Amino acid sequence: MSRDIRAIESASAVDARFRTMADHAPVLLWMARTDGLCDFFNQGWLDFTGRTLEQEFGNGWAEGVHPEDFQAAMQTYLEAFVNRRRFSMEYRLRRHDGEYRWIYDQGAPRFEADGTFAGFIGSCVDVTVQRHAQQALEQLNDALAGQVRERTAIAHEREVLLREVHHRIKNDLQLISSMLSMQARQLLDPASVAALEECQSRVQTVAWIHEHMYRSDNLARMPFSANMRSLAAGVFRVAGMAPGSIALEVDADEDIALGVESAIPCGLIVNELVTNALKHAFPGGRRGTVRVSVHRQSPEKVALVVADDGVGFSPEHAENGHKSLGWRLVHAFAEQLHADVSITHDTGTRVAVVFDAES
Repeated sequence: MSRDIRAIESASAVDARFRTMADHAPVLLWMARTDGLCDFFNQGWLDFTGRTLEQEFGNGWAEGVHPEDFQAAMQTYLEAFVNRRRFSMEYRLRRHDGEYRWIYDQGAPRFEADGTFAGFIGSCVDVTVQRHAQQALEQLNDALAGQVRERTAIAHEREVLLREVHHRIKNDLQLISSMLSMQARQLLDPASVAALEECQSRVQTVAWIHEHMYRSDNLARMPFSANMRSLAAGVFRVAGMAPGSIALEVDADEDIALGVESAIPCGLIVNELVTNALKHAFPGGRRGTVRVSVHRQSPEKVALVVADDGVGFSPEHAENGHKSLGWRLVHAFAEQLHADVSITHDTGTRVAVVFDAES
């Protein structure tokens, strides 16, 4: 047997083994010549399309490409051939049952042993399931994004409405305060004037809280400790204290914030206790200090303390003073907070109100 005959037989054996491997591969395989025309499809491709090898040869395979994908697929395919570079693309290919399936096609240039360009070889896999899953995920993401946008818009509308509510309540309370002031100026009885002024102070405290809720970044909670100084100073102004006669000291943890349900009774407690200290703790022009503090006693408890270094309670005042309207209001507001109230009279008067911290 001549050397040429043995070479031909050897090449035929290699071709047969290649055909066997290609036909049993779990992917669709194709090969193209240097002119871009396909001259090989494995059995997996033919089973998928339901067409013969002769029908697929050349550009016949492109007849099965979906019309909407045809131009883009051909452009990708031909540009890769001209530049002799790898490519990958997705397009819909008609299956033997007439259904178009999404195909992921990868192609690469092939070369002879001497480096001569010999055409392209490629493989395809059916990615319809993955494609549909991706589309379903994108639709779900779009739906979720739409819900987020809708809820954000609703939340914004509620925020605008809530700010407007706080603003209007503040304005209404300021109007009531002005009316009380006008009424007080019409009275001659000092006790009646004092009673109206105390009512005015309470109304202004509630208005102050709504004003700060309106201006707060978080409408659900107000940084109560950070605003304690302005609240106590406001009570001093309403009481008409001469500058320097009685000092005000405020000490508060910065991280304490309260919702309006807790901020209002807390603010009113401060108003009543500071007012009471200014009225009774420093008689006859006595100088002294009123201290207001808000601290966390524990992660679960907050302590609001108002103390003074004044004369303290006399035995008679200790017995009867706690029956006054101011003290009854303090206890009523403390009940709203489910708070414990303790009073000491060692040096001056110290009132502590301990309530549950808001999470």
